Amino acid sequence: MRFGILGPLQVIGDDGRELVLGGRMPRAVLALLLLRANEVVSSDQLVEELWAGAPPASGAKGLHVHVSRLRRALAAGHSDPDGERLVTTAGGYVLRV
Repeated sequence: MRFGILGPLQVIGDDGRELVLGGRMPRAVLALLLLRANEVVSSDQLVEELWAGAPPASGAKGLHVHVSRLRRALAAGHSDPDGERLVTTAGGYVLRV
């Protein structure tokens, strides 16, 4: 799997095809996690950055929905079912690249 961040954000799956990432928010989550690849990014930090410092009351729930959609998209392009790319940790999320 390859990630492109110069120019349009894109993910190329193991089969060479570009993955459909969904709308603006799953793409924003991916971009934020790519900037800190292989590091834990806290849920609070993601919520703050996604909603530009003014998150809605349902921000944590919204983040969970966007992460779930992104996780499904990434799984569709990854040939190793045990090699999860987007991992939930006690402190937040890690994107393994």
